[in-house]
Amino acid sequence: MLSAKKNQILSEVGSGTPMGELLRRYWHPIAPVLELGRRSVKPVKLLGEDLVLFRKPDGSHGLISRHCPHRGTDLSTGWVDGDIMRCPYHGWAFDSEGRCASQPFEEAGPSGGFRDKAGVSAYPTATLGGLIWAYLGPDPAPLLPDFELFSWGHGFVEIIMTELPCNWFQCHENGMDPVHFEWLHLNGNAVRSSPADPEYVPTHLSIDFLEFEHGFVNGRVVETPVVPPKGTYAGTNDVSEGGILCLWPYTLASGNTIEFRVPVDDRRTLNITWQYSVLPDDVPAGKQDQDEIPFWYGPLTDPDTGEILTSHTGNQDFSAWVGQGAVADRTTESLGRSDKGITLLRRRYFEAMEQVARGEDPPGTVRDPEANVNIQLPLMGKSLYTEGMPRRVFEEKLAARKESGLFGIGGFLTVQAGRPDHLQKEYDDIAGVAQMPAADVD
Repeated sequence: MLSAKKNQILSEVGSGTPMGELLRRYWHPIAPVLELGRRSVKPVKLLGEDLVLFRKPDGSHGLISRHCPHRGTDLSTGWVDGDIMRCPYHGWAFDSEGRCASQPFEEAGPSGGFRDKAGVSAYPTATLGGLIWAYLGPDPAPLLPDFELFSWGHGFVEIIMTELPCNWFQCHENGMDPVHFEWLHLNGNAVRSSPADPEYVPTHLSIDFLEFEHGFVNGRVVETPVVPPKGTYAGTNDVSEGGILCLWPYTLASGNTIEFRVPVDDRRTLNITWQYSVLPDDVPAGKQDQDEIPFWYGPLTDPDTGEILTSHTGNQDFSAWVGQGAVADRTTESLGRSDKGITLLRRRYFEAMEQVARGEDPPGTVRDPEANVNIQLPLMGKSLYTEGMPRRVFEEKLAARKESGLFGIGGFLTVQAGRPDHLQKEYDDIAGVAQMPAADVD
């Protein structure tokens, strides 16, 4: 367990707090590129700061403080005027550098206005993987890591966003907890599908972790390394072979998903899932434009019952994190063998906060442009994602999922509930499902 003070340090993300200063040394995804193609202005809250994101005519973006310094009006209710963000209340306007570019009534008076005294905070942005990223820290900014996953071409990518009423760190700890997969996901699904007689999956015997430049590799050994005739199981993997990754500062990478647990403030998290659904290997690579990657907002609760959804893998995770409270109370925990990764993660974050306090770069920082090209990651089974799935295997998996009633559930097609129907059609068209013989599809 942790002391109340250490728990507070882990949880607070505001400017000037130890964790807030650490997180401000990294780039953060804040919105899909396509979303800002459909709307020119979006309010954003990141690390406790109220901001407004806007798209300029050349396609680049500005990110500035949300409230106008004149009378405090919300700039996100204004509009983009050329390449500046204009406040709707009295027309004051600001460029993407935070400079006041216009004070209409003031400038018409004898003083000519006071634009030089009316600026707002502004932060740099960048685009990668169909996402808009922001950096809220001091200069010089590090490079936005160009991980190889953003260049893979044998998958259908979609971006899913869900805001969660809980602190980001309890979400991130999930990435160092392999044993939860056995119970929260697989055994939980077994109980949901057959409450009276659930068929539990093989148990974990051991877990291990390997730290590398950008985070940690998860390894595990399960009781039976042979795939059972039905269902799925948590596979065995040695860390030297690669595995599921927990990346700095708050990312889980499994191959078919990259999940970002973006801190909105101390009590809210924007979970962004970059879903990569593998395509058959006979589908030509590079079918998607990075600026046209589709996005959707995933529900947290069932609209009919108000209960938190648990039908899909991502929703099951959400239920566990939210169930820990708005901010997990780590002073009352009873940690055991399964929490080896949790204790490692916490220790490394306290060490990283100390690094930043000394004026050093934290772990995972990239500053060498030559090293920031298609950064390779130690993911297990990477060839499946880079080369695609053999057509025969793809069709077998598709038929099995449809027969089991799990079509569209799980990592094969979607990780969260609420996927729009049109995305399924887009995926099927690219994958060649529509052209499959009826006997193979039904």
